[in-house]
Amino acid sequence: MLKNLSKNAKQYQRHLQSTISIRKTRFDAQYTERHYTHATLISHFLTALSITFPQGERFFVETVRNVRDQIENPRLQADISGFIGQEAHHAQAHEQFNQAVQSPHYNLMHYNAAFEKEMKRLRTLTQRRQLAATVALEHFTALMAGYMLKYPEFMFKGLSPNMKQLWLWHAIEEIEHKHVAFEVYQTIFNHLPQRRRSMRTITIGFISSTTFMTADLLWQDRKNSLYSPQQLFKNIKALYGLGLMMLRLSPEYFAFYRADFHPEQLDQQELLEQGRQLLNPS
Repeated sequence: MLKNLSKNAKQYQRHLQSTISIRKTRFDAQYTERHYTHATLISHFLTALSITFPQGERFFVETVRNVRDQIENPRLQADISGFIGQEAHHAQAHEQFNQAVQSPHYNLMHYNAAFEKEMKRLRTLTQRRQLAATVALEHFTALMAGYMLKYPEFMFKGLSPNMKQLWLWHAIEEIEHKHVAFEVYQTIFNHLPQRRRSMRTITIGFISSTTFMTADLLWQDRKNSLYSPQQLFKNIKALYGLGLMMLRLSPEYFAFYRADFHPEQLDQQELLEQGRQLLNPS
């Protein structure tokens, strides 16, 4: 009987453990490159995303941590710990990347003041609105992470092993924890109109800011990205590819507005396994 109790206790502990793995990336910032994909436009696009990550990921953690004491589900508590650990590492790695690629002729840091102002504004909102913003942004990052893993030949063509450690690692972990903020929001607030409103607002801000920053970085790097006929041709093809990405992701994006939506409805386990193999080939 004691043996059975011990076995059941071990099974219960395994049930409580999060399936979210907290890893440290093997990315090394001293080997950072400004152009790290086949088309420089994609490098600038990914770098534009990276600019937002340090402050953004820390905000995500705050919004979940603010209400964590109201979560009673042990499994979700374990997942929250995994989510916080992963996001903390993402913020740190992208901060290192941003600092390494920064130069007088490729200025990422002039966006910091605007982001700090926006973060201050977001922190004045109610906890429900803050968490709803996180849920919406986490849906965006999960969509893009899934696309990166599904079409690596588009997003990651030409990626060096070092840069692969940064971007593939981040994409894999975004999918692993894509459900956490959503489940916390549903458990505590479960307010559909707010979730929809926040997604509409975030959509406008996310697309406009990412487009603007990508265009600005492209222009700062115009000698390599626009004035080279060969690279310009590649970038035109890449621009078409980004438009195709938005078209392909639209059904998954609009699914978020359904009342019965849950991130786990999109099964991405096969993509995760493929991504892990790309990240750590045997």
